[in-house]
Amino acid sequence: MTQETALTPDALREAQDLARELVRCGFQEPDEIAESLVEVLDDQGLTQEEAERIVAPLWNERLAEQAGWPEVTDVDRLADAFDALEDQGIVAAMDFTCCAGCGYAEIGGEAEEDSYGFVFFHQQDTEAAAAGRGLMLRYGAFRSDDESAEVSARRTTGVGRSVVAALEAAGLAAEWDGSPGTAIRVAPMEWLNRLPE
Repeated sequence: MTQETALTPDALREAQDLARELVRCGFQEPDEIAESLVEVLDDQGLTQEEAERIVAPLWNERLAEQAGWPEVTDVDRLADAFDALEDQGIVAAMDFTCCAGCGYAEIGGEAEEDSYGFVFFHQQDTEAAAAGRGLMLRYGAFRSDDESAEVSARRTTGVGRSVVAALEAAGLAAEWDGSPGTAIRVAPMEWLNRLPE
């Protein structure tokens, strides 16, 4: 199906590829995906209306695919693991911020009074998982001002163990060497994330 647009064929293909990737990630609404397209292709003159026309058929195609998915997907299992971690006092955030640096800087803002640790994956991690490369999880312990680096590392390792245990209890495979400086990888993982309703 061809769509009327002022975009060059290459820019249109880039917009469609990006939209398909964001739809596959499964965290954004159609209008948010369209806004992302406009931001990325601002030098190409893409309008919000054109972006929405690009997103709509890809969104509908993904909705149709979802009908054939298993009742419980790996992403559902991941959400269950994150819910269990939240119940334990570990802030668990999915598709959180654009990158690791921003995630580490902002995760403290998600903490409750009794939160002692955190785990998250950021938008680039989501994109990698949706592309079939597994999911990387960042984690740590919230550190008090007077805490030594050794105590902090020990507490972070404890959070890592809790994350791995929650993942395994939910039926996911976790790869981790036990080091507080190493991210936890969830793989193999089939990224089937249902679109927001």
